[in-house]
Amino acid sequence: MDKGIHNDRPRGWGGKREGAGRPRVEELRKMRAMRATDDEWELIQSFAKLVKYGDKAACQKFLDEQEQLIAPKD
Repeated sequence: MDKGIHNDRPRGWGGKREGAGRPRVEELRKMRAMRATDDEWELIQSFAKLVKYGDKAACQKFLDEQEQLIAPKD
């Protein structure tokens, strides 16, 4: 019975190999979803880029300041 034309090839290729594949990252970025208007989405995307590639601490400070402005006064 003929099992194919490649029977005489070594079977050392394919499968798992040490060091192969994408390297693992320390902090996994999860997918998120939300509803927003087109205008809101542009702002969200712009701010997300600043958080991801810019100064994350400055972004957090800005958010804290803005939340203080809209927080209910006791």
